[in-house]
Amino acid sequence: MMDKTDGEGYYREKRRVERSSIHEKKKGASPIQRVIVLLVAFLILSALFLGPIMDFFYGSWRIGRVYPEEADYTIRRNIIIYNVGDNLLDYNLTLALPYNIKENDIQYIDEMKWNIDPVFHRKYGSEWKSWDGEIDPGGSDEIQIDYSVRTTTVSWDYSGEESGTVDDIPEDLKEQYNKNQWQLEDDRNDDGQNDWMIQPEHPEIESLAEEIVDGEDNVYDKSRAIYDWINDNIEYEIGRSGLLPKHAVWVLDSGTGDCDEQSFLYASLSRAVGIPTWMELGVLYDRGGQRWGGHGWIRTKFVSENGSGGWVNIDPVNDQFYFRDALRFTTWVDDGEEGHLEDFYYYLRWRGGDLEREDDFEDIRMETKGRFDSENGLVIPGFKMKIGIPAVITSVIFYSIINKKKDGPDSRILVRIRDSNNSQIMDLFVNRGSNP
Repeated sequence: MMDKTDGEGYYREKRRVERSSIHEKKKGASPIQRVIVLLVAFLILSALFLGPIMDFFYGSWRIGRVYPEEADYTIRRNIIIYNVGDNLLDYNLTLALPYNIKENDIQYIDEMKWNIDPVFHRKYGSEWKSWDGEIDPGGSDEIQIDYSVRTTTVSWDYSGEESGTVDDIPEDLKEQYNKNQWQLEDDRNDDGQNDWMIQPEHPEIESLAEEIVDGEDNVYDKSRAIYDWINDNIEYEIGRSGLLPKHAVWVLDSGTGDCDEQSFLYASLSRAVGIPTWMELGVLYDRGGQRWGGHGWIRTKFVSENGSGGWVNIDPVNDQFYFRDALRFTTWVDDGEEGHLEDFYYYLRWRGGDLEREDDFEDIRMETKGRFDSENGLVIPGFKMKIGIPAVITSVIFYSIINKKKDGPDSRILVRIRDSNNSQIMDLFVNRGSNP
């Protein structure tokens, strides 16, 4: 006969269920979830308010490699000519007239004004303006020119995958540019060679150019290799005021150069491997010094496998490859003809007297729109309040939901039932205050 046990043969063991129980713990937000939500909220708030803060301290163009998507500004060029000699000074000032560049809405000249009316004339395929005057000993003339300009940041979305080769470039363009240009009257760096500002036919340039592009078979990759080499090997130095720029071989030998000097070297290396490359000259806003000034950069040819394509910009000293920011405008583009580039640099000529000059730019007005990341080629969206505020509210609600916890300690207890041999039969969770 089987033995029977009654209720007295059982005993109950009770204990509270701690919140550490993995079955009963009601989790709040994990540290990772909290960080993600706070980061999202921070980024949204940054998009809303960091831009205006940076604009206040640095101007709308900010710092680093972020540029305005569009810019609308007025700047004034002040040229003061002094006669510091004892004789009458007769001068001629000739400047290229900036013009609209409609491709990609790059540049529109809305208005130009001057305090002294110039004479307009056409040369080298573009419009120029001139001032002629006489200055008595000890006297001076001041010429003011106001430029009102609208410009757009452009990133040319090309790559080596779609690029054609040098053979795909039109022959007439090669003949126009792929040669030495601007012969100088003396051996300015004492190397025993005839000096040219741009000199693709110099043995040192030819040898280096072939070494740089070795293994590259298309126009894009060759251009990029030359750009990277200059960035890695040529240091920027401030140009020498009142003196002609250093020529390409001089820049190469010294390892230093300013904007147009490094561009002369780039043009020489690029032409040496068969890619037409020429100078583009104008005015640039120097964000470091927060001022406008004269600037020179590169215009070159991109061609696809089917022969299509067009010109693009490269600025070695500002780390811009196939990119052009809106904080510049073009006054003249070189046509490759001997004497024309030189004529642009010798914009002030005189006879009699002794001449000194001041030539600077003044920021009159600046308005910008949008932001463009030149490193990634992306337009940074401008968050509007109607987008940003709901996004912040949504983030806060989401954070509150995942962070919600149950009030007070867990109200249930664990009832563990054992038999008289102390063997566990079952565990039961019951509400506090109930009879198990």
